[in-house]
Amino acid sequence: MHNKQQYIDKLDIDKFQKPNIYNKFLPFYDTVKQQSAESFKEICENLSRIIQLRELRPGFPLWSSKLQQFISLYGFCFNKNDHLKLIHLYLSVLTIPNLNYSNAKTCFDIIDELLNKSRLITRDNLIVDWRQLYTWVKLILFNNDESYSLIALPNDIEKSLLYCVRSCRPYFSAASTQEILDEFRPWLCPFDSAFSDAMCYLDLFLPVHLPPDLHDQGFKLWLPEFLGIWESVCSNPEWEQNMINIFSFVAWCNIGYVEWEPWLPKIFTRILKNFSLPVANVQVSSQTQNYSISITATWIVAMMGNGSSCLQYLKDLFTAIKSFYHPSNTGDFQQDLVSFLSKLSQAFLDRVHLERKSNPVWHFNPPSSYRITENEITDFVNCVKECVFISIFNKAHLEEAAKACQYLSMLRPELIVPPLVEFMTEPHRFTSIITCLADMARQIVRQTPDFSQGQTYVIPLLMAVLPGIDSNDFKKTAVTFQFLNAILMLVTCVDCSSAVHTRNDLTEIEKEVCLSTAKFEDFITEFLNRTFQMIDTLSTEMSDAV
Repeated sequence: MHNKQQYIDKLDIDKFQKPNIYNKFLPFYDTVKQQSAESFKEICENLSRIIQLRELRPGFPLWSSKLQQFISLYGFCFNKNDHLKLIHLYLSVLTIPNLNYSNAKTCFDIIDELLNKSRLITRDNLIVDWRQLYTWVKLILFNNDESYSLIALPNDIEKSLLYCVRSCRPYFSAASTQEILDEFRPWLCPFDSAFSDAMCYLDLFLPVHLPPDLHDQGFKLWLPEFLGIWESVCSNPEWEQNMINIFSFVAWCNIGYVEWEPWLPKIFTRILKNFSLPVANVQVSSQTQNYSISITATWIVAMMGNGSSCLQYLKDLFTAIKSFYHPSNTGDFQQDLVSFLSKLSQAFLDRVHLERKSNPVWHFNPPSSYRITENEITDFVNCVKECVFISIFNKAHLEEAAKACQYLSMLRPELIVPPLVEFMTEPHRFTSIITCLADMARQIVRQTPDFSQGQTYVIPLLMAVLPGIDSNDFKKTAVTFQFLNAILMLVTCVDCSSAVHTRNDLTEIEKEVCLSTAKFEDFITEFLNRTFQMIDTLSTEMSDAV
């Protein structure tokens, strides 16, 4: 007990990697700190003992699960040195000969969890040997024994392995690019079935997170060659998706360091073709799976910036496909088109967020000249919003369109919220509009320098949606309650109209908002009346049915 107390006293909480920030608000925080220190010490001791005794069963899965529970409860409540030791421990376990698949899956899951927050560990702290993971990829992803019932793989081991490789990929050595190319270049014959396997391996392992001073040992060794292969093959082979994944990933991780301008016409032509849009009354069939929408959207967003013509090509693309967004043009193609809007808006929002973080991720640091500017944000929203506004009236894909509206409203609420509020006057569009506004509740109630009038919409919207509480239309009622819940979770129903007489520092918009709060009482009265009336109607119908 004395040794444990000494161990706890030596701990420097300020040097912990990323402890659970919510624990410190607990009234028994001191007890939590002590429990976390004791628990981590016990886990480390037992994991060490298991390895020294070379007895993985049953202790290794048990204490690994306890480590996962520890991270879930306390976060990364250990210092960087211990963090690295744990990573090296599980990487070393993967090198044990004849390691069973169950223990391997445990290692994959733990490594992925330990490396999930990549900002905590940089390339200076950790280098991972790609061949170690390559061995397991061959054993698991390209193993035919399971199909003959010769082995039994744990559930979801493929997913665990892929996540593990994804987390380790930023830490491959600078020399690994050339090693990987030497390994798989002999397979790159488009007329050989091995080409598809090679592209899968390259998609998994090619390092794309190298810093600018190592680009000569990174993507510059293979990107021109791969672009040439992609340009020369137009038959939409299965491995093309792997190549698109590689292009998208290298573009996202190296914004400003790859010259995409000469390739933009070819890229957008391929994207348009891949939507498989019908021509006249003839449906164009695709022999293979279309490009991943999220990967394509990420690639497009990564090519923007510094006056690139990518945004202009995107405008031309939407001009070409705008009519296909109309609700009357139904077909399988619409799902991809609406999803494209959502994923594109999300990727753009993610890029803006990552570029403007006060604590940026070490492997995402575009040059300042290539970062998204305020004008480019406005141009992007104006480029996308028209197709989004059309898509929200597509009942089959309303959820995706609502997501796109939400992402765009986070970027430029002044361009998205007012037009949607104006649509409220059209009864046949009520359900679609309220669904979108429910997702934008935070943007409506916030005051920002560019959109200070959002709060003036709150009371009128609350009053306007009350007719949506209709016992004869369950969907409309559900959407209305969803909107009311979203708004009322953010707004306190208090009459603040007297503030205009006691405060002399209010702006005109703030005065208008304060005066409008006098209608809260009318809203609550009407809301309760409609709600109880609906309950009474439904209870009567149920009684009659019995």
